[in-house]
Amino acid sequence: MKRWCFAVLAAVLSACSSGSHGSAGGPAGDPIAFPLFDGANVLSAHHWHRTITAQPGAGDHTVFAQGAGTYDGHDVVAGTQAFMPALEAWLGELSAHPPEGYAVAVTGNGIDSVRTHTRELGLDFQAFSNMESGKRHGVVVMVVDPAVLNDKAGSMLQLIGRLKYAPKIIRDPLDAQIRRQTGFSLNDATNPDTPVGAALAAINELQDFGGRGIVLIDAVKQ
Repeated sequence: MKRWCFAVLAAVLSACSSGSHGSAGGPAGDPIAFPLFDGANVLSAHHWHRTITAQPGAGDHTVFAQGAGTYDGHDVVAGTQAFMPALEAWLGELSAHPPEGYAVAVTGNGIDSVRTHTRELGLDFQAFSNMESGKRHGVVVMVVDPAVLNDKAGSMLQLIGRLKYAPKIIRDPLDAQIRRQTGFSLNDATNPDTPVGAALAAINELQDFGGRGIVLIDAVKQ
């Protein structure tokens, strides 16, 4: 289950390699111009950035597919008391009829298989892309039931939080194992200025909220 949760993050964030700022205005407090579930309230919005000089692993490759450079992005967390079937239906409607100018970015049996497993964890997602000023833009939309996710993978999420304080002699071997399996490092997972860290921080925030959530993540290479 731990490995699947990391694989989920890699798949969910794969379309962020070229990021999105969108073309239509988003809800108040939302810097990502993409529709939210009706009635959802923005809990937080965060700007992140990262400069990379290499692609050290498969997970990083999916997020930073344009190679070395500086990436800027945002994550938006919105809360709702709607239940997952309603959120999954909303996501399905978005997938069938993307917002104007957007298209579904990732299709095929492989991504469908991943989504089947992520739903078991209480998480579903879709990636969209459009073109603006000659650049490919993308935005990842996640719907999350943090109570289910915590039940299925909470021990792994808690372990990540604790490991950032662990002595180097303990942390380094675990970091190497996680990187081999996922392409992400512990620094990525605990740093809110990376897409992976932003996603994990959003999950923690939704657990405190006490309902379900929508998470939007975008990025663009500068």
